[in-house]
Amino acid sequence: MDNNKEELLEKSYSKRISRVKMEKLRKGIHNYIIAGKRYRKQGYSAKQLAEDIGTNTRYISAAIRKYYQCNYAELVNRLRIEDVKVMFADKECTLSIDDIAFLCGFGNRQSFYLAFDKYVGVSPHHYRAAKRKHNVTEEGSEEFKSEEFKSE
Repeated sequence: MDNNKEELLEKSYSKRISRVKMEKLRKGIHNYIIAGKRYRKQGYSAKQLAEDIGTNTRYISAAIRKYYQCNYAELVNRLRIEDVKVMFADKECTLSIDDIAFLCGFGNRQSFYLAFDKYVGVSPHHYRAAKRKHNVTEEGSEEFKSEEFKSE
């Protein structure tokens, strides 16, 4: 199914969901995915999240689209990328780029590099090198600070 059809279906579901239910879904998504950092768990799917919250995947998709303006996979990847960026900024971190990607939930190198480039706009290696150089030479400058992914 293409994205336009998926969005239309999610919008029709979101119209059917009461505000109270939608708020419960938002809290559940926040508690499990964001606060609980389940996005770091490889294979943690929208289906598993729906089971954990006690709902179905259509409702999960509609709530994520409403509150985060993206789909489940995009939400998970954005959160993972934000974690990666934090670890890249830590000059004490000696882990390889691939190890950091794995710790943050990416299952393979290719999906990590594609997601990183999509959300950050540069390769992980370039970003890490620039961030570390930046931290050493210009503490506090805004150049490499990105807006954190907002959960609300």
